[in-house]
Amino acid sequence: MREGHIVANGIEFAFLEEGSGPLILLLHGYPDNAWTWERQMAPFAGAGYRVVAPFLRGYPPTEIPARGYYDPATLALDVKALIEVLAPDGRAHVVGAGLGCGDDLWIPRGVS
Repeated sequence: MREGHIVANGIEFAFLEEGSGPLILLLHGYPDNAWTWERQMAPFAGAGYRVVAPFLRGYPPTEIPARGYYDPATLALDVKALIEVLAPDGRAHVVGAGLGCGDDLWIPRGVS
């Protein structure tokens, strides 16, 4: 497992990543963080997936924007932007826990 950083939707996201192949994006809920998914990442990676668990907006070490919004639409745009940056084909399997599970329901059209 490795840690990385990317810019998506105008902020810098920290993330955990393991494996290669089609993208699985694991979204944590409150008050958890990306480490919530630590035990699930290796099995998914072993099954041939690239597994990424970002620290979502407002959760260190991801950037906390000075004028940050945390409404469902903004969180959905974060997810859309993360997929666009992480998946060359624009596709991802999105898995969420707690508050993270609602974000995938708000993903705008055009994202599979």
